[in-house]
Amino acid sequence: MTFLVIPNEVRNDGDVNRAIVWLGAINENFDPATATLQYNIDEVALNNGWQDFATHDGNYRIRYQRLTLTNLSPRTLYNLTFRIGGSAVATASITTLPERLPVAGEKPFTVLLGSCYFNREDKAGAVGQTYLHLPPGAEPDIKILCGDQVYLDNPVLDFINPFHGRDWLETRSFKTYADAWTQTNFDGGFQQMLKSGANFFSSDDHEYWNNAPDVGLNVLAYTLTQGKRDTWLGIGQQLYKIFQTSPSPPITFKVGALSFCNADTRFFRGHGGGNDNFMQPDDLKLIGDWLANLDGPGVLVVGQPLFSDTGSIKDWGLPDFHLQYAQLLQYLRAAKHSIVILTGDVHFARVASATLRPDLGTKRVEVISSPMQLVPLGGGSYEKAPDVFGQVTSQPEFSKHQNLFLTLEFTAPSADRASMTVRFWPIITNGAPALSQTIGGPIELI
Repeated sequence: MTFLVIPNEVRNDGDVNRAIVWLGAINENFDPATATLQYNIDEVALNNGWQDFATHDGNYRIRYQRLTLTNLSPRTLYNLTFRIGGSAVATASITTLPERLPVAGEKPFTVLLGSCYFNREDKAGAVGQTYLHLPPGAEPDIKILCGDQVYLDNPVLDFINPFHGRDWLETRSFKTYADAWTQTNFDGGFQQMLKSGANFFSSDDHEYWNNAPDVGLNVLAYTLTQGKRDTWLGIGQQLYKIFQTSPSPPITFKVGALSFCNADTRFFRGHGGGNDNFMQPDDLKLIGDWLANLDGPGVLVVGQPLFSDTGSIKDWGLPDFHLQYAQLLQYLRAAKHSIVILTGDVHFARVASATLRPDLGTKRVEVISSPMQLVPLGGGSYEKAPDVFGQVTSQPEFSKHQNLFLTLEFTAPSADRASMTVRFWPIITNGAPALSQTIGGPIELI
């Protein structure tokens, strides 16, 4: 069927730059002894490290592995070529992290933020086309895809028949991933975006079903009992770890004074509306330690907005996990630097901010990017951010029911500060050029 190279994370530990690269072969037979990955002029053998998965009905199988490339140069483009028997079967590229934030006049360190991608409605590959058509200088260094990269529970008409068994659900879920991960055409396709640059993944409910792990009202026949939910959750978790990433622990890295923490608030979630957890306690503590030890501004990635009111049985949010939500807010209030929260989920885009410590000039800024491709009947109504941290100011609505992703451009006005500019990129249609809109002015982060 296909071979794939999808870059995962880039890291920098001290002076060591490394990159994690995912390689996969779906319904392909090959000899691992002849497999290699070329990265620029270097090449590494892929004889070992492969893992295998097959659906129970035998319709799909995948051989995959994650390879860590080390001793890379900072902010350098590496072209990746997956070879079998010397012949190229898949290509990709990845750019390593810079040693410092760029200053004025240099290309900013640029982060793409996206969530909520329903592949079946993107038949033209417009999301990938928009990515490929970004103008020179706007290309992201990394991408943060913070949930709902697939919709395993849509379209809901597929779930009207309550008698489909586990094997049907597993095969359908695998095919949903394969359709998105392999989508490519001459000028677009979701694969084109995935294979161009690093991807920092985290999950949200549609990696399973709406409102997972609680009852999904749109797929009631498959989530009504705990046994049914456990079955589907197990399938979704296994495929998430195969195609996307490990959900724990949170991934942290730095670019100059700017620190990042990419966390998952869905994979280990309990029941909403009470005192269950939205992540493992050790992972939440790691976030708290990260916030407490910052020596500059921070960027925290979560799967749902923190600037939010409570939800309901239809769709629980982070505030519905009372103890951990209160603990996370306490960690954020105690941080001595500005924190940017990156998230998605809600099917609208928003930039909101609050001044937390006037004496220090610190802010809490939340940036929402959703959706890249809207699921049918999934429109979200724009809401101003509630006053979670005292008075919260929201930028005027700008996404206006358009499919989109955002880019965040970071520069360094000084050695221990960062400046962030948010750009809105509507997903193009009918071959139109990719055009951006700057949201507000530069946001200074201390």
